[in-house]
Amino acid sequence: MNGESRRTTGRAFVAAIAAITLAAGLTIASFASAEGVAERPARLLPTRIFSIGDSLSVAFDSNFILENPSESWVNGYFGFFEGLFGLEDVNSHHQRIEAAFGGVGLNGVGAVAGADMDDMVGQAQQAVAADPYYVTVALGGNDVCADDFSLATPILDYALQFIDGVLVLDPGLAGVGGGLTPGSTVYVTAVVDVKQLYDVGKDATGLFGLDCETIWLTSLIGFPCATVVSPFGTEETRAYAQLLAFAYNSLLELVVDAVEPLSMLYWDFTWAPFNIQGTTADISSIDCFHLSSAGQRKMSEATWADGPFSAF
Repeated sequence: MNGESRRTTGRAFVAAIAAITLAAGLTIASFASAEGVAERPARLLPTRIFSIGDSLSVAFDSNFILENPSESWVNGYFGFFEGLFGLEDVNSHHQRIEAAFGGVGLNGVGAVAGADMDDMVGQAQQAVAADPYYVTVALGGNDVCADDFSLATPILDYALQFIDGVLVLDPGLAGVGGGLTPGSTVYVTAVVDVKQLYDVGKDATGLFGLDCETIWLTSLIGFPCATVVSPFGTEETRAYAQLLAFAYNSLLELVVDAVEPLSMLYWDFTWAPFNIQGTTADISSIDCFHLSSAGQRKMSEATWADGPFSAF
């Protein structure tokens, strides 16, 4: 892909984002009550947590193979047994909230490895049933990651799927009762920069001491993210994946900004995960792509620092 082609692609993304933003804004505005927006109650303390997300939020392959619930950036915990068995203390949002507010009445997990934005509605329904006061949304990595770009989620679909999830959490926007308790917080985090993960991981080693580029040959049979780590990929294709993640994030931010003034909830968005500059220590020593325990700790620190409760 030459320079002019990249510029054309970039302009196409910008144009698409503008069109979707306008459509999303009109859609959300049409949901607002004709009587105007009622006064929003004070923000509730985040003492009931629920995570909507994918493998990132369940700390997949962070230390041991598969899920590592104690090392999740949002739901993680650290106590006697974690210390006894030498597990890492990631100082998760759950732990930070316990330290700041004296306890957590719910530490719910809706996040599932392999989930994409199309799964947000189902996870949001679980969240509403659990009645949390603090919901994190971290979906999009699997929308970028696919066997090839034809299977990556189109940005229009991504935006509409997110809006569908928003309306489950916040049905008051459509003049319908239910949803999260007024005063609750929904914290939406950006999709990580998958190209940056590749750039770091290509110089690292993973399972059985294999170099990561050897491990990534498994992308030829569907794991973990051929759009980024395929041996047939190029800097141009990886830059395209990075641009797609950037487009998703821009849409998340714009929709959150549109929803926030109309809502009985508090909506916040952070670019922090996309902007994290990782090192080889932050990459899983198992699959060379998911975050390690150190990466989960960095994710927790960055998102908390940029989040709505950092001042507490």
